[in-house]
Amino acid sequence: MDDLDLRAAKIRLLCTDIDGVLTTGLLHYGAEPGHTKAFHVRDGAAIKMLQQVGIPVAFISGLDAGATVNRAKDLGVVDCFAGHLEKKPILDQLCAKYGLAYDQVAHLGDDLPDLPLLRRVGLACCPSDAVAEVKAACHWVVPVPGGHGLLRAVAERILKAQGRWTDIVTKYEA
Repeated sequence: MDDLDLRAAKIRLLCTDIDGVLTTGLLHYGAEPGHTKAFHVRDGAAIKMLQQVGIPVAFISGLDAGATVNRAKDLGVVDCFAGHLEKKPILDQLCAKYGLAYDQVAHLGDDLPDLPLLRRVGLACCPSDAVAEVKAACHWVVPVPGGHGLLRAVAERILKAQGRWTDIVTKYEA
């Protein structure tokens, strides 16, 4: 097992930013107040896979957006923090809630507000189009841009490192 797989094997909670990670980071505005976001369906499937094996997923986003809250509800993500630019207190709250140390947490981020988490967690990941400072802080720069299945790639790595991927695939082959 390489270093990334050793880190992934310890993960018991996955935290993720939203804009630029689960979405492309583009915000679509129309005549009505607010904006829309596009989420990749494979990221949603990966969130359900992680939940099935007992790994909760938390959304921690600096932007307070109804689309983020709605996506969390659709996926059963109970830990949804939208509108929180100060992300470290949220990480500490989640670690206390689940009884975890930082090295048991993965975080996916793409921009400067994610740095406090990425520098602490056991598995720090970012999309290929993250800012340079985030790339430098991550254990894995995933070769996928934000909004194009990044969480899916990370979830697969975690599940494979924990020996759970075959069981997931087997459910669909029956």
